[in-house]
Amino acid sequence: MLVVAAILRTLRLDTFPPGLYADVAANGIDALRLPQHGLQVIYARGTGNGIEGMISWLDAVSVALVGGKPIALYLTTVVIGLVTLPVHYLLGSRLFGRRVGLISTALLAVSFWAVHYSRLGYRTVLVPLFLDLAFLLLWWAVQRGSAWRWTLAGAVIGLGAYTYTSYRLVVLVLAGVIVLRIRAGRELPGSRLSWVLFALTATVVMVPLGIATLLDPQVLNRAAGVSVLGGGPVLGIPGRVADHTLRALAAFNLWGDAERQYNVPHLPLFDPLVGLAFLAGIVVAFRRWRESRYALLLIWLGVFTLVVALSDRTPHMLRGSGLVPAAFLLAAVGLDAVLQKLWPRRAALAATAVWVVSLAWTATFYFAVYPTLPNLYLEYMGDRVDVGRFIDASDWYGRQLYVGITYTRNGKVNPDPFRATPIQYMTEGHVAWTFLDYRRVGDLPAGVPIAVVVDAKDSFLLAKLAQRFPDGRVAYILPLPQRPVAVFLHDAGGPFHPASIGPYSNW
Repeated sequence: MLVVAAILRTLRLDTFPPGLYADVAANGIDALRLPQHGLQVIYARGTGNGIEGMISWLDAVSVALVGGKPIALYLTTVVIGLVTLPVHYLLGSRLFGRRVGLISTALLAVSFWAVHYSRLGYRTVLVPLFLDLAFLLLWWAVQRGSAWRWTLAGAVIGLGAYTYTSYRLVVLVLAGVIVLRIRAGRELPGSRLSWVLFALTATVVMVPLGIATLLDPQVLNRAAGVSVLGGGPVLGIPGRVADHTLRALAAFNLWGDAERQYNVPHLPLFDPLVGLAFLAGIVVAFRRWRESRYALLLIWLGVFTLVVALSDRTPHMLRGSGLVPAAFLLAAVGLDAVLQKLWPRRAALAATAVWVVSLAWTATFYFAVYPTLPNLYLEYMGDRVDVGRFIDASDWYGRQLYVGITYTRNGKVNPDPFRATPIQYMTEGHVAWTFLDYRRVGDLPAGVPIAVVVDAKDSFLLAKLAQRFPDGRVAYILPLPQRPVAVFLHDAGGPFHPASIGPYSNW
């Protein structure tokens, strides 16, 4: 199973995804700069925005081994995705037995979501790993006791706060299970001192993140901007919430994420057979909700489905990573219950058949259907990666180098430094260049040799450059697919010999 999972996560990784999106490239830049700047708890991402630091810490290992290439960042999440599987198995087997643990892990290993997100480079793939690990270690502490196990469980659940913002809702999941247990008249396992030790350790581990947030409270304050609550008039909130809730629920079996970077448009989370098993698991869990292990799954699923429902765009499965482990555990519970009732003697064979269908579903949609979607090269900013490769491989003969990128919205031209991020990652530490805001073209020095890399179809910026430097010229056109790039020169410098970069590669 792990061999199949590894093949699905590494096959054609050298060319697919065909680029490096700016958000992931920004993590890579932080990773490349980590030896000089040290570990940071939060990495800024513009005004009022930032991300937790763990993904950049892990990316730093990859770029140290492989170099500043897209594949280094993809290998980080490939490893995270593979490590998640044995942890998920241990949690599932401890809660529901080896059979359910194995079924759940096998289905997760070949699921489209897990395969795709293991190859994307985003920090959100850390959430399933740390949720599984947090609940596993807490179960271990409850079952075995001893202060060091409770301390370890608290440390890991606190460390998860450095993965992705929605992870912190794990507190609501734990609180919900505890409240249900108390309302049922059952005592909490473990002593009060154990729970105090658990909570205290988790708090201590999260203190650096808390301090960083207090010093700059805006840095993680992105929730309002990506919430359904801020998407229109206040009076329309109930209707929007209801609509988004229905869309979030439909994402499991009917109508998934439309964003091409995150999904084959509208492909649901589950293939048809696993989707039916998931519904059966929901029924089983509701019937047995008084048992803490089933209550855990229902609350876990509900809390993180709410994250998707309350997003500004729904279903947004990048933000729904926290529900994935619970959903596949429920699918395994349901599949096991159905098979044990209908075909107890052939249950293993039937479960294997479901797994094979799921594997075929993912292999077909990821490797046959997904690459045929139009414009994925531009969607993943593969053109920007190629520009970075070109800049890095060319000799600029001492020229001051600039990169100019614009976009037009509602008839207004805007500078676009965001799309320059993959270029920065590809050239970090190798070639120095400056982003050119079209409003500052007039400030470019006239008496020194300069080179400006600009989209060949950007007539607006090229016209401004020609106006500023009448003796300048477009010396070369880099023939990239769909979006060629021009090199504008103004100088009396040496000859310009552009590099040849060959077909797109994540290496």
